[in-house]
Amino acid sequence: MTIAQPGDRESGSKQGRVWIYLDREGNHCYEFTDSRQAKAPREWLRGFKGYIHADAFPGYDDVFVQGDVFEVACWAHARRKFVEAESSDPEYSEEIVHRIRELYAIEDEAGERKLSDDDRKALRQERAVPLLQHIRARLAELETKVLPKSPLAKAIGYAFRQWEALTIYTTDGRLEIDNNAAERSLRGVAVGRKNWLFYMTENGGETGVILMSLLRTAMAAGVDPQAWLRDVLVRIDHERDYEKLLPAAWKLHFADELDAKRQDLIRRLAN
Repeated sequence: MTIAQPGDRESGSKQGRVWIYLDREGNHCYEFTDSRQAKAPREWLRGFKGYIHADAFPGYDDVFVQGDVFEVACWAHARRKFVEAESSDPEYSEEIVHRIRELYAIEDEAGERKLSDDDRKALRQERAVPLLQHIRARLAELETKVLPKSPLAKAIGYAFRQWEALTIYTTDGRLEIDNNAAERSLRGVAVGRKNWLFYMTENGGETGVILMSLLRTAMAAGVDPQAWLRDVLVRIDHERDYEKLLPAAWKLHFADELDAKRQDLIRRLAN
């Protein structure tokens, strides 16, 4: 994302960054900064305790230094490195990609069966843990066969460095196998910057991510973002409990009322 001072789009422009933080309930919170320094996530997550899904960006390392914060790595990122190695070591790389696909098949089964968190953990312990042990043993074997600086060696090295974080998802059914939810949440930013390249100012960037946070949270709550925002702009002047206007609470308190008004309008127009 680029920010530029008005009237000086070339010499005065600089790169900005958009970060995403989201939870299991679908609450999205985007943050805009003028750099990719680790200070942003470190400050945002100060005092947090629990599990954090993230990619292997070195800037996150300080966040995981604390003993009560646990890193959950992303198998999609690990898989991507083996896919990239297929052109130079197709046989070995494709073998590992196939094994990773089996890990995802277990997750698909858990989703199709709509397993509870406890049952999903049990399924992983039964099926994924032995498969992960096999993958690790095979990677150790392949490490002795490939060129040290080859793409496959780099993929193996990445997997070993991240192994504890890559396998921790099997210990808690609430955790995901990858960080794709966050990746999808940033896709709109990546696509949108082709259409609205400039935020113009840092204040504009901050305003933009606030709006994105609200709209993406509305979508995650199963709320039409446009309908929600239009209704909230009407209610905000007289609604004292602002928390009711947040997407999930709005859906609970006002969505039926809005739908009834819409249906009534349709009937009157039809008559």
